[in-house]
Amino acid sequence: MVTPEGDALVFTNAHYQHTAPDEIRQILKKAGDFSIDDDLEPEPDGSLHFAWFETRPEARSLHAPIGRRVLANLTLNPTTLEVEAMSQQRLDNCCQRLEQLLGDRIHLVGTKAKSVSQALRESKPRPEPREPVMPPPEVVVELEEKMLRQWIDDSIPALGGLTPREAVKTPEGRQRVLELIDEVEQMQKKMRKAPGVFAPDYRKVKKMLGLE
Repeated sequence: MVTPEGDALVFTNAHYQHTAPDEIRQILKKAGDFSIDDDLEPEPDGSLHFAWFETRPEARSLHAPIGRRVLANLTLNPTTLEVEAMSQQRLDNCCQRLEQLLGDRIHLVGTKAKSVSQALRESKPRPEPREPVMPPPEVVVELEEKMLRQWIDDSIPALGGLTPREAVKTPEGRQRVLELIDEVEQMQKKMRKAPGVFAPDYRKVKKMLGLE
C-alpha cells in the first residue's frame, strides 16, 4: 500500500519538547499551512489538535480530494509537540517545515515508524464473539469527538472544497456550514441510534467553530 505520492504507507510519529506553546501557536498560525486560527479551542487538558496541509503546486496532479490535503496531524501540548503521518516522507517533510519555522524553540526527542504489516502482526488476535461486542460508552464518546474535530478540517465539496473552519470566515460560508449541520442532524433523527453505533453530535461543531 502506498500514499498518493507513491510512498510506502507507514504509521509514523515524531515527538518534540518545547517551552513556548503560545509562541509556537502564533508562528504556526501565521505560516498559513497549518489549520490554526483564533477560533481553534484547546481541549480540557490544554492540548491543541490541528493539521498540516499540502501546499506544493505539483500536488494538484495527484489523486486527492477537492481542496487541501491533510498530510500530518499534530497535537500541541503545554510542553510537547506530537506529529503523526502516514508515510516516512510526509513525516520528514512536516518535521523539516516545523524546524524551519520554529528553530530552537523545539527539540526533537525521537521518531517512530511502523509498517502496516508490522502493525497487523503486533495486533492481538481476538476470538470470534458469540454476540456483537459494543464498545464502552466512553470509547464511543471519545471517537465521536475525534470524528467531529476531523470533520472541521476536512475538505467538503458542498463548501466549494473548503474546510468548515475555513468556510465560517465569511457570512455566506457560516450560513452554509449551519445548513450542513442542520442537514446532518435531520438525517440522524431519521436513523435509529443503536448502542455502540457512532452518531456524533454535530451541534458541538457550532461551539467549536464559534457559531453560537
